[in-house]
Amino acid sequence: MANYGFAIDLRKCIGCHACTIACKSEHEIPVGVNRCWVKTVEKGRFPDTTRFFFPVLCNQCDDAPCVAICPTNTLFKRRDGIVDFNSESCIGCRACMAACPYDQLFIDPNTRTAEKCNFCANRIENKLQPACVSVCPTECRIFGDLDDPSSEVAQIVAREAVTVRRPEKGTQPKIFYVGAEEAAIQPEVAARPFMYKEGQVLMRPLGAVEEDATKPGAPRVDYDVPHRKAWGLDMALYLLTKGIATGAMLLAVLLWFTGDRGAMSTLVAPIVSLVFSVITAAVLIVDLERPERFYYILIRPNWRSWMAWGAYFLTAHGALSSLWLLFALLDLPELITVIAAPTALVALAATSYTGFLFAQGLARDLWQGPYAAVDLIAQAIIEASAILLVVSAFVDAGAAPAMLARVLFGALVVHLVFLTFENILTPSPTRHHELALQAIRRGAYSRLFWGVALGAGGVLPLALLLMLDVPGSPAAVLTTAAALLALAGAFAWEYIWVDAGQCVPIS
Repeated sequence: MANYGFAIDLRKCIGCHACTIACKSEHEIPVGVNRCWVKTVEKGRFPDTTRFFFPVLCNQCDDAPCVAICPTNTLFKRRDGIVDFNSESCIGCRACMAACPYDQLFIDPNTRTAEKCNFCANRIENKLQPACVSVCPTECRIFGDLDDPSSEVAQIVAREAVTVRRPEKGTQPKIFYVGAEEAAIQPEVAARPFMYKEGQVLMRPLGAVEEDATKPGAPRVDYDVPHRKAWGLDMALYLLTKGIATGAMLLAVLLWFTGDRGAMSTLVAPIVSLVFSVITAAVLIVDLERPERFYYILIRPNWRSWMAWGAYFLTAHGALSSLWLLFALLDLPELITVIAAPTALVALAATSYTGFLFAQGLARDLWQGPYAAVDLIAQAIIEASAILLVVSAFVDAGAAPAMLARVLFGALVVHLVFLTFENILTPSPTRHHELALQAIRRGAYSRLFWGVALGAGGVLPLALLLMLDVPGSPAAVLTTAAALLALAGAFAWEYIWVDAGQCVPIS
């Protein structure tokens, strides 16, 4: 069986865009999106300028992250090495877009499903070359079987000094470039004036010996496709509502096992959990490009995808929360004790799985930290304890508010340690990661990070909670204020984490 790949000789590319047009015509690609395109980078000062053309297309990775993260097996690897897709099973979750390090997946505005280059598999099966190869006037695109030593593409890869995009990701891409300029193949090197909305990130090289990208003559991108974010405010809202839902049951279990078996642990916490579980499900479904297919994630799951696991964790969490509430209404405390430990374990899984899901978003280096799952648990406890503290002002909560205030304090400390360690103290392992941190520390997210996530939503609630020990302090006012501020701080960080992780270009 063949193992198809490309060699692209950039010394021959003239930037005519015939490949882009042929691809659009062959596959009826709508205006505004592309399966392939040609990026243009310019370097130097007039009259000593150089323009580099860089054709971009799916890398058909041997270890394709889009295949692993797709929750419904829409993307799959064929026996000939091509990564293909079945749009009939796509739910439009955009997880594949978050996973691709090469920015090669997009949502087709007509079908509302994921799309990508598949090496014109329809033509290959009929013994034809891909459309982009057949129209290239300089024959800079060489297509063939990489496993066939007699093929031209295999010979070029064997004898030429070829380069691949983002080799550090370990995806084993099968697009090999000859004569690649660093400013073209590495998206973080060249500045992107006028066309890339990077107000939140200073696009400049980070190496000490590299030319400052802000100086005249430094490399800059003259043409590229619009940058597409996979997830945005919708994902941050999902993290918030899921955190409240799962954290409420973690706190219910904690209160139950510490002997507080009043209304807060038996009724209030599970009701809050169920309400926010329903909101979470609604946010997830509405956010899909094909919401009518939401149940596909349950009936045709890809067990390599953390999104598929998360769907089952959340379903189990809702079921256990409902059982908890039912047993409380039927006055069956012994059955609550039986399900308490499983409820805690499922709540932990439903809370933390998102950290592993984001880590499957291989395109974004900010999401690759090993401690995100732990911080998500801390955030869930912050968010749930904040909501329960506010609700406790309107119900007979007994001694529960005192316990919730202590738990909120501890979770805030853990969360702030994480923020400090991950975003201030730890050196960046990659240029992409450093640029994302620049956006957080001193870019468009800096005020939200320093002012809300760390300051008003982190340090200030801790100070208010410490004031509870001062004789004569208004406990109810302080705890309510601390709870609301902590809730705002947690949500602010969730938004920053989602959005800043995607602010650095990857094409």
